[in-house]
Amino acid sequence: MKLINSFFSLSTIVIVGFISVFWIGSYEQKMKLVDELPLSFIYRFLELSAIGAIGIGMLLLFNYLIDKLILKDVNVSKLIKLGIRSFVPVVLIALLGTILFFL
Repeated sequence: MKLINSFFSLSTIVIVGFISVFWIGSYEQKMKLVDELPLSFIYRFLELSAIGAIGIGMLLLFNYLIDKLILKDVNVSKLIKLGIRSFVPVVLIALLGTILFFL
């Protein structure tokens, strides 16, 4: 299960990182974002963090269902630990990618 969790967390991090750096749209849209820099930076960072949170939420739901249906025992502290250990890198990558986008 650790291998599946690691793979899914890593794929979520890669997707968020790729989108945060390369999701531009048109050149005019990028220039508009640069003109409205403080708010557009915050909105872009929050949007990407939300995308990552959805991915991590799916991972946690999958783990919960596996624990509930197959193992018949749900360890909530393990799910919280997995959520924190997965979400922190996603937020950091979203922040780093957003910074790289605006440079």
